[in-house]
Amino acid sequence: MTTPEGELRAVDLIALAGATFAVGITVSAVMIGIDTPPGVVMLAAVVAFSGSGELAYAAVILGGGGVVPALVSALLVSARFGLLAMSIANRWPMKVWEKLAAMEISGEPAVAAALIAPDPASARRSYWRTALAMGGGWLAGTAVGILLGNVIGDTSRIGLDAVFPAVLVGTVISAMRSRDTAVAAVGGGLVALGLTPFAPAGLPFLLATAAALVAAKIAPGPLRPVAGEGPATCAAGQE
Repeated sequence: MTTPEGELRAVDLIALAGATFAVGITVSAVMIGIDTPPGVVMLAAVVAFSGSGELAYAAVILGGGGVVPALVSALLVSARFGLLAMSIANRWPMKVWEKLAAMEISGEPAVAAALIAPDPASARRSYWRTALAMGGGWLAGTAVGILLGNVIGDTSRIGLDAVFPAVLVGTVISAMRSRDTAVAAVGGGLVALGLTPFAPAGLPFLLATAAALVAAKIAPGPLRPVAGEGPATCAAGQE
């Protein structure tokens, strides 16, 4: 729910912080489980600010890949945050330092909160309230996860090895709602599956991104026409 001004309520911000706290625990515990030094895990959480990027790194390492393809995979997965930050670049007047900070801590909920705000001042306030709530939860969860990872040891014993596949499944399901992202998801999946049996670990993940080049040529739109819309209506809407 939102306030009359269109901003998230305190209880919603607490919920978001709690969710990112849980994600931070899981991701950092997985990273500790693949023998990543605790200091590096904390540094990655501060600098990269991307749970999915860290999990992509872990997935390549666990698959036997090297550090370089793991880092490239993490970069590719995290690249969307740069695009998200660009979408709010002109939402309110920002100095260079604020643009850099917003880019560093950007996330889908914070950007969405800024985009739906009724005016620049509300957009700025909504963005930073949401981003800082989630960022605080993420960093606190990372610290707790580092401690738990050292205690647990083998994170697969409690099922944390399934986190990254679960994240990918959720992403793919969401991508199937639009024609262009569906092509990218299905095409990338087929490329990765075809190369996995014989390509070095991490390479299928990287080459699968080529499907995005094909998807970029497809007009965005619902994968299935909305009820009551025929082909002519859908075509008219794309003009």
